[in-house]
Amino acid sequence: MQRRSMRIFAVTLVGLIALTGCGKKGRSHDSGLGGFVSGGSGGDNPASGPTDLPSGVPSDLDVPSYGAPSPSYTYSAPPTYNSDGTNDITATGCDYDESTHSFQYTLNLRNPETQSMHYSITIEWENQSGGSLLGSDYKSVTVASGSSQTLSATSYRYLTEQTSFTCKVTSALKYPSST
Repeated sequence: MQRRSMRIFAVTLVGLIALTGCGKKGRSHDSGLGGFVSGGSGGDNPASGPTDLPSGVPSDLDVPSYGAPSPSYTYSAPPTYNSDGTNDITATGCDYDESTHSFQYTLNLRNPETQSMHYSITIEWENQSGGSLLGSDYKSVTVASGSSQTLSATSYRYLTEQTSFTCKVTSALKYPSST
């Protein structure tokens, strides 16, 4: 801090010398302008360097420039993730409950990502013999990073005859949760 104070003092002193015309040899101050002399070419013998400065004034009068600091930005790429969430789902219990007339399927969902993810999942029950759609369900859920959640998929349909069917997750889209 002392070096800065000395620089400020030196800059002030040099400015004062320049304004009053002091330090220039051979000048007369009889013009009545209070140290400011009009006309001329700047003096007969201008101060030639640090030897003309009063004692105690540092000779290295390099004035620091105070421009706007350059901002420093750190760019980090957003985390990457696989938008297909089917590999994050393990499904069990593909069944039909005759008492409630409903297809059922249990989904165990585990989010392996480093951020909370939102899942949009479609489940379908198909007739094994003809491939026709017997029922479907849609689930939308947010799962925190590294967490698991169990979902029950259900579709209601009254069956009048013995039917062989399959359960499957037809799509599971996942994307970062905004919450």
